[in-house]
Amino acid sequence: MYAPYVFLLLVLLTCCEGYRLGPPLSACSDMRPTGHPYDPQNITSPFTFTLNATSYQPGDVIEVFLNSSGEWFMEGVLIQARASDCALQVPAVGTFSVQTDDIFLEPFNCFGRSASAIRHYSHYRIYNRTFYWTAPSQSVGDVYLKATVARNQAKYWLNVMSDTILDVSDNKRETCGAANTAVTVVTLLMTLAFTFILY
Repeated sequence: MYAPYVFLLLVLLTCCEGYRLGPPLSACSDMRPTGHPYDPQNITSPFTFTLNATSYQPGDVIEVFLNSSGEWFMEGVLIQARASDCALQVPAVGTFSVQTDDIFLEPFNCFGRSASAIRHYSHYRIYNRTFYWTAPSQSVGDVYLKATVARNQAKYWLNVMSDTILDVSDNKRETCGAANTAVTVVTLLMTLAFTFILY
């Protein structure tokens, strides 16, 4: 007599438990929201990172604070740590963890690697969040945190960056920015040299 009701209850519980909000695996590479028919915001992001360390060694744990300014709140995030080294072919480095019973964030397995990213799993209106990044066990050079933060479907920001986290165990790596600067300086010097020769 109660069998149909029990079956219906089990189906509902399974659906509710299995449904998770948050970005899918397909968003891991370009970190663009899926299902948002809007362009990203082109004004300065109201969301910023604050870290409790500016450098790391392999295995270090850094506390990260994602903060919003003014009355802005966030309803969605996707965060990864990226290496600054142009030649390093690793899409995301280190692992993430969250505070116990966090109602908004959870580690996310991008690129087949456990906890290589962090994402939202609910749509609460959140003004700030604290979480943790653990550096990889081997040196990857300087890194930075990269985030996509959504206020709602219509308003979201790509490439929200933290300051660079310096790898003090390996100072020989050349960052993309440093490499580009070096090329620019060399080009400028060569241009000046040719100018003097011609005149």
